[in-house]
Amino acid sequence: MLKRPHLLTQGFHLSFFSLPEEIKLFLRNEDWPAIDTCMQKLTAKDGLLFKYLSEFHDFNHIEFIISIRDAKNDWEEDGIWHDDGSRVFAFSLSLSLEADQIKGGRLGIRRRGEDNFLEIPTPSYGGIILFLTGIYGYEHCIHQVTQGRRIIIAGWCS
Repeated sequence: MLKRPHLLTQGFHLSFFSLPEEIKLFLRNEDWPAIDTCMQKLTAKDGLLFKYLSEFHDFNHIEFIISIRDAKNDWEEDGIWHDDGSRVFAFSLSLSLEADQIKGGRLGIRRRGEDNFLEIPTPSYGGIILFLTGIYGYEHCIHQVTQGRRIIIAGWCS
């Protein structure tokens, strides 16, 4: 059940989540397994991120990936519009230490079937965008990163 009705009109909520300080060290060393392990703890039912997200919507489980989009990659392009299927709620948690250096990589959010959409820039480290999925009639995409490197935890709640 949705606990924050303003999400229905906007489709998203931007806020801040305090991450463990050790994640910055793991990022600098590109220690992706260590980041994954930290995120597994944070997204477990007794984890701080699970509890934080539970303030916005009821769910039972969180899935996540570490998403790295880099302008230096030849294959970097706009993502496709999608609605995350049967997942009830999604989030984008920024691990980008230099978000102000990123151009592009914005999260687009729109009501399904509409041409107009909102673009949300990659927030600074710890910034989290919570957004609704297809169950609520929303879809999203990530636009091409044209400068810099965008590192986020992309997550889905079901």
